[in-house]
Amino acid sequence: MKEKTKLNVMTGMLLFALAALPLWIGCAKSEKGAEPNAPAAEAEKPTAVDAYKEDMKAAQEAENAGQAEPAPAADDSDFPGADGNVKVFAAGRSFDKAINSAKIVVVDFNATWCGPCRKLGPYLERMAESYKPDGVSFFSVDVDENQELAKQLDIPSIPDVRIYLNGQPADKIVGCEPIELMEKIDAVIQSSK
Repeated sequence: MKEKTKLNVMTGMLLFALAALPLWIGCAKSEKGAEPNAPAAEAEKPTAVDAYKEDMKAAQEAENAGQAEPAPAADDSDFPGADGNVKVFAAGRSFDKAINSAKIVVVDFNATWCGPCRKLGPYLERMAESYKPDGVSFFSVDVDENQELAKQLDIPSIPDVRIYLNGQPADKIVGCEPIELMEKIDAVIQSSK
């Protein structure tokens, strides 16, 4: 009986500590921001998380306003390489031609019902424009419309973003991790030089 009481007390203490943790972190952050020697520019510098939140807010506003335009579907003759756009890969097209359309190709496997996929979309659009000078081409593949391709490539979950170098798999990332994805793209660009 004493062991059960000890366990209950320990569990209660742990739960209390976990409940108090956010308060402690908040206090620590506000104390850190109140340092008299902290430069004002550092306190105002936006973080990657701030940029992510701003992008998601803008994407949500655009979606709510009906301004979000779907990317044009790509056919075999519409693989211009790095054109600054995320091209929608239409079912029945040649995936080999798509991944060989540029030296480096980024393919986002997603679905319209997937929340993280929708969050990643605006980042991919910005990346397509940013990586255009590096010759990186971007494609979006809806796994529901391209079930055979998703099965053939063994897409375990979405979003699943794959990076191809000269038509061969170079790296991949599963989940909505735009910063990690950019780091992986940068690494593939460096390795290709």
